[in-house]
Amino acid sequence: MKKRWIKLFVLIACVLCLAGCSTAPQADPNAVELTPEQEQQWYDSASQFVLAMNEAVEDGTAAAQADDPIYGPAFTSWENAQSDIGEVQDIVGKSCSFTKKDGVVTVTVKGSRHDADVVFTMEQADDGYEVTNITTNVEYSMQEKIQQAGLNTLLGMGTTFFILILLAVVIAIFGKAVGGFMEKTRQQTVTVSEPESAAAPAAPALEAEEELADDLVLAAVIAAAVAAYEGTSSTDGFVVRSIRKSRKR
Repeated sequence: MKKRWIKLFVLIACVLCLAGCSTAPQADPNAVELTPEQEQQWYDSASQFVLAMNEAVEDGTAAAQADDPIYGPAFTSWENAQSDIGEVQDIVGKSCSFTKKDGVVTVTVKGSRHDADVVFTMEQADDGYEVTNITTNVEYSMQEKIQQAGLNTLLGMGTTFFILILLAVVIAIFGKAVGGFMEKTRQQTVTVSEPESAAAPAAPALEAEEELADDLVLAAVIAAAVAAYEGTSSTDGFVVRSIRKSRKR
């Protein structure tokens, strides 16, 4: 039983070793190997530039590099991070890697408040490597990153809700304005049409006069028929007082 456990343990160890070997990163064929002396030279050059950049920002002479496409943004990035870094206490090398096409040198600035990484990005040129970008990245603690993320979230949500509320207010005001305009238009339409409606009561009077004229004509016809039936030529002896419709069919 003990031998089985030993065999199983050895088998698992072999599998893990094979997995580690299969996932090991392959060396870049274009990578340039630097000696420790060469790396230290790059770190020293980068550190001297950072010190000179810090002094230029403090003296106010960094504005002279504002129009430079490379050093202008570099000075601006350092100036924005300077309040978080505080006083520069030390500069140490962090990483240095080069290929036949480009290279990256990173130095860490030890500050009184926060540390920061100054990253120098370079490209291969005819006379060596040429700097193309310099960026300063402040290293914040996990608690500070969480607080900053929370503030950004609150700011984003607050801005969204403010815009939604503003849109709701604008829509409400627009609805009232349109409703008032429609009501005013309707009142003007009614006012303009009132003279036509004033003439409407005359229609029943005309109808009554027409009915009365028809009744008079009918009464005259009935009177003449009665006179003919009685054999008289005059209708003075009787009067037609009412006319009723016969229900006999």
